[in-house]
Amino acid sequence: MPQNPPALARLVQAQVPRPGDPMNITIRHWTLADLPTVQRVLLETWLDAYGSFIPREDLVGYLNTQYSPAKLAALSADPDVTGLIAEADGTAAGYAKLFHARAEQKFYVHQLYILPRSQGLGLGRRLMACAEERARELGADRIWLGVMVKNAQAVGWYKRLRFTITETAPFVMGATTVDHYIGYLPLPLPR
Repeated sequence: MPQNPPALARLVQAQVPRPGDPMNITIRHWTLADLPTVQRVLLETWLDAYGSFIPREDLVGYLNTQYSPAKLAALSADPDVTGLIAEADGTAAGYAKLFHARAEQKFYVHQLYILPRSQGLGLGRRLMACAEERARELGADRIWLGVMVKNAQAVGWYKRLRFTITETAPFVMGATTVDHYIGYLPLPLPR
């Protein structure tokens, strides 16, 4: 597993309940043992967020080819990838995959998914705070990401974080092609 800089490690380890939190929430780095959980989170969130416009067989097929155990293990060993697990009361409730694209000199949140039953607890903001810290450590002034145009809930959430859309591009999952916004969040993120 790649080692993350001390500042990000402190931020991840410092995730403690805030007054009024309904449960104990933590953010931690993923381990190889978490990879089946990552697959489960992806499938459940994809079915919820994309199931109305991408057929289940395309979602499952994409998961099985792009997020197989071997591919996830390779990602976890990549020094440019940071994987984070969000837990609520000790149970995985979401995850984020961060990526430092050295050749492009860009920092990406490649994925950020929160299980439907755990949305609204602040897990997404906490994962984005970790992403912001990692981006700053790498000297980035923005976080790049993509979001499906038809995923209105996620688009709205990113817009509240000042998401600036730079292009719309096709994204293919199986036999389905959907529009995908590409853009960035300027740093610092709003609190």
